[in-house]
Amino acid sequence: MIKAEKISMSPPLQDGEDADDIVRQVELFTDYAKKKRSWENAFQKWSNDHGIEATEHIDSYGCCGYGSMCDWCEDNSYGRPCVRALNTMCREKRIKIDYSKRDFEKIWRGEREGE
Repeated sequence: MIKAEKISMSPPLQDGEDADDIVRQVELFTDYAKKKRSWENAFQKWSNDHGIEATEHIDSYGCCGYGSMCDWCEDNSYGRPCVRALNTMCREKRIKIDYSKRDFEKIWRGEREGE
């Protein structure tokens, strides 16, 4: 019988790095993930009020067609379609979102910082 080895999922520490550094990195990532999730939920709620549910026009692709990210919308029949479309658009166009700002109307219209 072969005995399974216990494998650590965390990478080995690099030179000059200690466990406290790893903990700080995890805390920073966790804070970022929470802020991003909160922003995305608020954006979808705003979008629902101003886009998908606010219009009666839904084209054959399932998108409302009123936001800057609508070209990337594949299906709005299930959870957070505007967020999914926005994330796809941002990946393709290499756009970064500042999750500390909540001027959703500018994002909806496709305006960038300084415009």
